[in-house]
Amino acid sequence: MFDYKVVESKLKEVVNILKPKLSEVQIKFITSDIHAGEWNLALETLCDILIEEEIPIDSRGYELLQEAGNTLSMEKETWEMLKVQVTP
Repeated sequence: MFDYKVVESKLKEVVNILKPKLSEVQIKFITSDIHAGEWNLALETLCDILIEEEIPIDSRGYELLQEAGNTLSMEKETWEMLKVQVTP
């Protein structure tokens, strides 16, 4: 069993980091999934948006996605495709 508050905190932090690069609608979808306890869906949605729109992500944001995904025992492919978009 894991502490959902830690996962929630990591997802919220990465959304805050990416806020300037996301639309209000995208933020609303992701945060509503987080609040509903749909952490896997929130992480998948966020990764999909970043990949599809080729939005750069800093190393801290990527690290948070990776940590949350690992905690949720998700497939690494969910976030690993973002490696090419990580900025220093």
